Amino acid sequence: MHLMIGRSATTAAFAFLILAAPASAASCSVSPQQLSLGRYDPFATAPQDAVTSIAISCDVETSVVIAIGPGNGDYGARTMTGGAQALLYNLYVDPAHSRVWGDGTNGSSTVSSTAVATSTAIPVYARAPARQTQLKPGSYSDILWVSITY
Repeated sequence: MHLMIGRSATTAAFAFLILAAPASAASCSVSPQQLSLGRYDPFATAPQDAVTSIAISCDVETSVVIAIGPGNGDYGARTMTGGAQALLYNLYVDPAHSRVWGDGTNGSSTVSSTAVATSTAIPVYARAPARQTQLKPGSYSDILWVSITY
């Protein structure tokens, strides 16, 4: 996840750790794409949104369930850190940002899909709430795991 605060030209890294549960009838691969929130303005009145995707492909048509870990923080309030600073954000299963993407616990949701040999792109919606005025210029990042069960 890339995020810039203020006028600095620094960037932040966001990565997914890929985990997959093997199945006897199928073989699947997961390729989460990097997410960038861009330059965050702590004085903006609107939240900052971004979207990326998780690409999944299986050698045969396969039903999968996709979970994402909490990273820093928890499913109620994920945080990207930059030194001693923390920027609140979250990931969602829907473009309305109404259902937090997690592992199905603590009110979070997972996503079910059908993966095929050609890559299936599952969108991931991100939002950083507006007016996090305590933030200082710098780089903020978080690392999350992605798990597929099939």
